[in-house]
Amino acid sequence: MGDRFAQEAEAQLRACVLAAKQGVEVVPVWNKSNREHLIVGSEPASVYAAAAAVKKLDWKNSWHVGADHIRLETVDRFIPHSDFYTIDVADSIGKPVLPEMVRDFADRHPELIGNIEIPGIEKPMNVSREDLENIMAKYLTAIHEVRSIYCHIAQMRAERAFTTATHLKCWSRIGLSSAGVPGHRIPRHG
Repeated sequence: MGDRFAQEAEAQLRACVLAAKQGVEVVPVWNKSNREHLIVGSEPASVYAAAAAVKKLDWKNSWHVGADHIRLETVDRFIPHSDFYTIDVADSIGKPVLPEMVRDFADRHPELIGNIEIPGIEKPMNVSREDLENIMAKYLTAIHEVRSIYCHIAQMRAERAFTTATHLKCWSRIGLSSAGVPGHRIPRHG
């Protein structure tokens, strides 16, 4: 949920309360990107003000404070105040990667070659080794960048729980898993 000017959290949470009364589970994540902070002159700590709305409305369900569109050079200022990080590596998609890294990935993941069934897609995808290598040639640099950012967050947050998300497509998520970035799980706040 965007609370761009630190004024909307209570109204947004009231909408979540109404949705919950209708049986719809909503997990609010208040977030703001580094760019948005720079434009409006705010700091990441200001997003945590949403906690006041949580307390005032006695919200007992999960909620999070997010850092949106973060990169390695912008994440540090969010770490003390956020527990949900949307990692943005769009600039790395399509960047050159060493051919041997692509071949190594394909060698380690023969399960991604052949007929691949994807939930929600009627027909299996027939993926050749060449297809897999072409896909990874496009995404592998971005996957490695996600891993670097994820590991940095994990190190800085120590034992405090956090969640990450990316905007990468299905194939990239497979690559993320193989790179040691765990699947997305939204933990309960607090």
